[in-house]
Amino acid sequence: MRNRKSCPHSMKKQKSHRKSLWGLGLLAVVSAIWLMIKTGKKPTRIVYPCQQVAVENINMFHLALAASLPPTVLSLRKSTSFIKPMLILSILFVSSVILADNPFNFGLDFFPVNSTPVHLTLSPQRALASDPSDLFFVQNASREKGNMDLAVSSLIELMEAQELYFYKNATQSSGLIGNNDVVILKVNGQWPYNGGTNTDLVKSVIKAIVGHPDGFTGEVIITDNGQGQGSMDHAQTNSYYHDQSNSEVGGMFGSYHVSAFLWDTIRSRTVADFNDADFRDGYVRNTTWNSDTEIYVSYPKFTTEHGTHVSFKEGVWDNTTGFDSDRLKVINMPVLKSHFIYGVTGCIKHYMGVPQGYIAPSVHITIPHEHFSIAQGGLATLMVETRAPILNILDMIWINANPLESSSKRGPYGNYDYTTYTDIIGASQDPVALDYWASKNVLIPVAMLSYVTYSSLDPDYEPLSPQYVGYGQMEESFHNYLRRSKDVLNDAGLQATMNQTKMNVFVTELEALKESDPNALDPLALVLVVILPISAGIIVTVVVIMKRRRK
Repeated sequence: MRNRKSCPHSMKKQKSHRKSLWGLGLLAVVSAIWLMIKTGKKPTRIVYPCQQVAVENINMFHLALAASLPPTVLSLRKSTSFIKPMLILSILFVSSVILADNPFNFGLDFFPVNSTPVHLTLSPQRALASDPSDLFFVQNASREKGNMDLAVSSLIELMEAQELYFYKNATQSSGLIGNNDVVILKVNGQWPYNGGTNTDLVKSVIKAIVGHPDGFTGEVIITDNGQGQGSMDHAQTNSYYHDQSNSEVGGMFGSYHVSAFLWDTIRSRTVADFNDADFRDGYVRNTTWNSDTEIYVSYPKFTTEHGTHVSFKEGVWDNTTGFDSDRLKVINMPVLKSHFIYGVTGCIKHYMGVPQGYIAPSVHITIPHEHFSIAQGGLATLMVETRAPILNILDMIWINANPLESSSKRGPYGNYDYTTYTDIIGASQDPVALDYWASKNVLIPVAMLSYVTYSSLDPDYEPLSPQYVGYGQMEESFHNYLRRSKDVLNDAGLQATMNQTKMNVFVTELEALKESDPNALDPLALVLVVILPISAGIIVTVVVIMKRRRK
C-alpha cells in the first residue's frame, strides 16, 4: 500500500471549504424552514421582499453545492463505512429538494378543476344607431399560472384604439387614470371560491395602474361591502392558486400605496362626512327616502392605511383645500353569474357592495332595504347620487351559468364545481350594455350546453321565472331591474342602453394557452428530486460493494 502524504495547507483549505459549505447549507435549511412557515400554502407570498432574501440564501447554497458535488462523489472511494455514504446520500436527497426552483410547486402549483375552457365565438359588431356604447372583450385571457397582464394590456390597447384612453396625461387629457389619482377597485369580496372577483385579474389591473407612464404617485384601494359576509382574506378564492386573497394582492406592490379595505367593518357606524369635522370611518346615509327607486342613499367614508381621507361621494379630502372629487376614480369589477333572486348579477347588481346595508323596518325587519331597491333601479340611483364607475371590468374567467329555474347550483354562489371556465374579460363605461351583451353572448350560450330552460338569464325576458329549488320567488326579473336601472342612468345624462343596435363590440382573441398537466412533475424537478438521489444511491451502493469485495 502506498504511503500518502497530506499537505497541511491543502487539508486546511478542505476543512475551510467544508465548514463554509456546511454553514451555507445550514443557512439554506433555516431559510427554507422560515420560507415554508411564512409562505405556507400561499405560493404567491414568495414574491414578498423578506421571502426573496430567503430564496437568495438558498440560491447561494445551490451554487456552492453544485460546485462541491464532483469532489463529494469522488471522496466516496475513501470511505470504508456504510454510514458515511448513506449520510452523503441523505444530504444529496435533501439538497436536491432545496435545489428545486420552487419547493412549493409540489402539490400546490395547480390549475383549477375543469380548466379546459368552453370556447365561445364572440363576434365584433358595429352599431347601427347613433350615440352607441362601446364594449371591449378579450378571450383566452389567462396566461401561465393565471397571469392576466397580457389580457389587461390587450384590453387597454383595444380601448385606446377607439380613443378611450386608460392613462390621463398631458397628451391625453381625457384619459381615465391620472398619475396621482386615488383609485377604488370595487371587487366582489362577499363570496369565496369563484364567486368573488378573480384576484389574478385584480393584481394585473393594479399593475397597469401603477405602471402609469408618468410615474404613479397616487393610491389604489381594493374594497367591498359584503353586507356582513365579506372578506379581503378568504381562504379559498377565485385565483390560479385558489388561495390568493385581495389582502395578499394589496401587499405585493412594495413602495406603491396599495391596500385592501373591507367596508363591512364600518357599515354599523353612521357618521357625517369629513367636511363636518367627522374623521371616523363609517357610512354617510341620506335621511330622505327616494320614493322612485325606494332607497336611502348611503356611501362609505374612511381613512386608508396610508392616511388618505376618502369619501366615496365627495372625493379625496384635504384639511387645507377640502374635497377633490376629480382625483377619486372607481373601477367596478364584478363577476358575471346567475342570481337566485334577480336572475343575473353583473355590473349593476355588483353595486350592492357600495351602500351601507341599512335595515329599514318599514321594508323588512332583517334584510337590508337596498336588496329590494335593486328591483326598482335603486343601485343606478346610488351611482347617480354618489359616484359612478369610470370603467366596468367584467370578470368572465369563471362564470356560474346555472339558471335559477333549472339548478340548485345557481348563483351568487361560486363553488369551484358550480362554475365554467370561459376565460374572458370585458370592459365598458356603460354597465347596462355590458350586462346585457355579456348575458346574451356568454352566460346564455354556456347555460344552453346543460339546460333547456334558462329564461331568468335573458335580459329580454320580462316574467319572473319559477325557482328550481329553495328560496321563494324572484324579487324581479333581470330584464325589469336592468331596464329600470337604464332609465335612471339615462335620466341623469349617463350612457346606458339595452339596444344591441346601439352597441359597438370590439374583440381581441389571444392565442390559447396550452397548460401542462398540473399533476405532472416539472422535468427539472424530476431530475433534481428523483433522478439525482437515485443515481447517488446507485453510486453509493456500487462503491460499497466494491470496497467489500476488495477486503
